[in-house]
Amino acid sequence: MKRRSWTLCLAACLAFVSAAALPLEAAAASPEFARSEEEWARLRDNVLEYEEIEDLIHEYNTTVLNNEQQYRRDTGKTSEDIVEEYLEQAENLYQAASDAEDDITAITSEASARQAEINAENNVDDGTSRWLEYVQIEKGLAVQAQTAMNTWYQLQHQRTSLQASRDLLAVSLAAVQSQQAQGMATYSDVLTAQQSLQEMDAQIIAMDSQIDSTRKNLIVMLGWSQDAEPEIGPMPELDLNRFAAMNPQEDLQKAYEADYTLRIDQRRFDNATNEANRQIYAQTVENDRQQIAVAVNSAYSAAQQAKNDYDEAALNLQVAETDRAAAAARYQLGLISRLEYQQAETAYVSAQADLEVKKLALLAAMETYDWTIKGVRA
Repeated sequence: MKRRSWTLCLAACLAFVSAAALPLEAAAASPEFARSEEEWARLRDNVLEYEEIEDLIHEYNTTVLNNEQQYRRDTGKTSEDIVEEYLEQAENLYQAASDAEDDITAITSEASARQAEINAENNVDDGTSRWLEYVQIEKGLAVQAQTAMNTWYQLQHQRTSLQASRDLLAVSLAAVQSQQAQGMATYSDVLTAQQSLQEMDAQIIAMDSQIDSTRKNLIVMLGWSQDAEPEIGPMPELDLNRFAAMNPQEDLQKAYEADYTLRIDQRRFDNATNEANRQIYAQTVENDRQQIAVAVNSAYSAAQQAKNDYDEAALNLQVAETDRAAAAARYQLGLISRLEYQQAETAYVSAQADLEVKKLALLAAMETYDWTIKGVRA
């Protein structure tokens, strides 16, 4: 795999893989038999597809890979097992304090030993709760990556709008310079137009930097090196049926059942052995349920607003397209200036870009709603 130059170093840390025999493209979380040849080929090509993001996060994200190793150590552990680990840790630290040759080491070791004993007394985790935490982190990273890819495309459409504005400013500057030559504008007017153009150039440079930074962050999350140049596939087509199918009243129960935070806290309540912890986690579980209800309604409201914004942008584009066509006809007849025509052209390009941005924003809002129902709150 051309893209995963970091994986050789990572492989050395994976106890279940022989680094000496590991080809560069094989350092994934899952064993080779876990997927078909076609699935591995799809993930290992140099193309990033939106639909692959969850799988790429699972196989190649460094945080997920590190958590996978910790999960292997936690698999099957009961709450009592973890308590024993804390107590063993405390015993070792007390012994280290006893053997210490200086006061600072002794004091530090004793403090750490006492903390380990407190952790043992208050432990409410087991292998299941920790597994749920790891899955929650993995799904959260998938959400981040999807958002980053969506943002990358939004920024490019915004750049298109900036470029159209820059073209208009360039025409405006030329018009002012022509007017100055005819004595109809001052040198100050020319300087003002030049400054506006320079400021727009600075905005475009900043936008290019943001686009590049977003792309690098995205591909690194998914296993490529920062300097890699994978092809980034298109975003999914907007399916308004998804929006029409949203039903927060019916979906709320699904969200309760799937929510990772609620499942973790419920597990910790079940594991709590003293009354104080049981009261704390009983209240935490109740708070989780309230927050889930708020999250579902908020996600739905955000999707509704995004849909309204999209509809408005679509209408604005229709108006801009009509104005542009009229301006083109008038310009050909010599009835308006080049500047006036460029204004209509810029308004059209900007409206077109804005519709694409609003389309992506609506897609992101629907994804946020769906993820909330699947147990991952924003």
